[in-house]
Amino acid sequence: MSASRAGTRIGDSGTESDHPESASDCETIPNDSVVLVSADGTICSFHGEAKQLSAASIEELPGSGIEVLWPDELVTMIRKDIRKVLRNRKFQIERFKDGHNGRQYEFVFVAQGRDRVLIVARDISEQQDAISRMHNLAYTDKITGLPNREYLCNQLSEITDNLHLKGGRAALICIEVNDMDLAANSSGKKNQDKILGELALRLSGSLRGANQPGEGNEERYSIVARLDFRQFAVALPDIETGTDAAGVASRLSDALQLPIKIGSREIGLTVSVGIALFPQDGADAKTLIENACAAMEDAKNSHSEQQEFHSGTLEVRALQRQDLALELEAALDQEGFSLNFQPIVRAADRNVTSVEALLRWPQAVLGSRSIQEVISLAEYTGLIIRLGEWILRRACEQLHDWHNSGHPELRLAVNLSAQEFSRSDLVQRIATIIDETGVEPRFLDFEINEHVLFRDAMRDFTMCRQLKALGARLAVDDFGTGACSLANLSRSPVDAVKIDGSFVAHVLSSENDQEACAAATAMAHKLNLEVTAESIETAAQATLLQQLGCDYLQGFLFFQPSSASEFGVYLGNVPGADKGGETK
Repeated sequence: MSASRAGTRIGDSGTESDHPESASDCETIPNDSVVLVSADGTICSFHGEAKQLSAASIEELPGSGIEVLWPDELVTMIRKDIRKVLRNRKFQIERFKDGHNGRQYEFVFVAQGRDRVLIVARDISEQQDAISRMHNLAYTDKITGLPNREYLCNQLSEITDNLHLKGGRAALICIEVNDMDLAANSSGKKNQDKILGELALRLSGSLRGANQPGEGNEERYSIVARLDFRQFAVALPDIETGTDAAGVASRLSDALQLPIKIGSREIGLTVSVGIALFPQDGADAKTLIENACAAMEDAKNSHSEQQEFHSGTLEVRALQRQDLALELEAALDQEGFSLNFQPIVRAADRNVTSVEALLRWPQAVLGSRSIQEVISLAEYTGLIIRLGEWILRRACEQLHDWHNSGHPELRLAVNLSAQEFSRSDLVQRIATIIDETGVEPRFLDFEINEHVLFRDAMRDFTMCRQLKALGARLAVDDFGTGACSLANLSRSPVDAVKIDGSFVAHVLSSENDQEACAAATAMAHKLNLEVTAESIETAAQATLLQQLGCDYLQGFLFFQPSSASEFGVYLGNVPGADKGGETK
């Protein structure tokens, strides 16, 4: 089937006449009609409607040229197709859009013997409108108005097929809005749709010709689609380098992360971005989407990178993760992990009041991989449950030993991951470990991040209240970097906050970071919460944070994370370590 042809305005409306007149002087093309014509374009017979002609004129059509039925530019097309059909003996289909009224017509040409052609002309406007509506239903996301996953897959297949023939490079960018669940839960369904609509507008507005391919220039546009609730994708059909794709991805990230105003509130979102390049990261649509999503997951699990390129095929990446998971599980089975401990001191007198348990993994087994990579994989595979239980048990056993060796008031801080916190049996497991190790729960501080606290706030702090009922204390770790609102913090049963080290690192040189620490401390005290500043490396930092009102301090300045035996020696030498533990 040849491509549709754009029509031009047909002349003024004809009046009824006893004689056929040129269709160039008529406003409408004949509706559903069957015309038998000879090789030279003479009408042999006519059946159907011709609105611009009277009944008498229709009777006189045989013997006339086809110019009396159709405008000149359409006649040119018809004569060409008549010759083509008679030559190759195959039927031909053409579609034509009337430039005057926008209606669409279909012409079917069928050879009849050696020198005649049957032409079936139909007005297909209504059918095309219905097809267009069905297309929109099938391929459009109703909330954002963007194309959906199915449309993206189809278009991406066409792009890759075209690039295989002519060469070239393309990129697929997958974007996940990390805080979409939290924003949706806090804003309600109506505002949730507004947020998604605003994100869609920002994506489309940040790209050239988004979802608008130009005539004959299809590779110079971009496709923006919504993949699922929190994920979007952008296809770039024509790029020069991966650097170009990264530049587009950065621009999109910046646009999406600008605050969104909903009523009197401003909502801030973060994104994770994955990039896959054609052909090295996938030679077909399915593989490109899989690999871009895999890179996006890596970016999501990285604390240092907001966007990632896919490095190698999905199969290789899966094997690498599988190997690392097996190493991690084997290390757990063989007691290959150990714990390090770091003190937390009271700002007023520098006495040790508590100790934080930190995971140390076997270098020989897991090599130089970062702690975040190990924890992310543990969460991905579900091993974080076993690992978290092992950490708590070993830390409680060690705390019990220190209590019995002259430090009866020392407290223990242990981190709980989001996956652990979401388990309904968490409190029961903790209670079992407490009972079996002989540690009193009042000496335990469980640290959770702001995202975990926010999710528990949606359930009326069910898990937090259960942990408090057990007798333990709760602290919000990395405070100032998450999604916890002041309202949620004020209603929560937490006891303390830990100011994130990113603020502490520049507290001496950055007035903004200093003000942030001061504001966080003052706000926490207003809510009767204790404040710990972590990642302190210099005496000047410690002095300033004490002046700003921090109750407790933690960092390399006092003691670097060390083994239980080394920390035991430290406890024996530092003044006041056996008298800590009194809290507000």
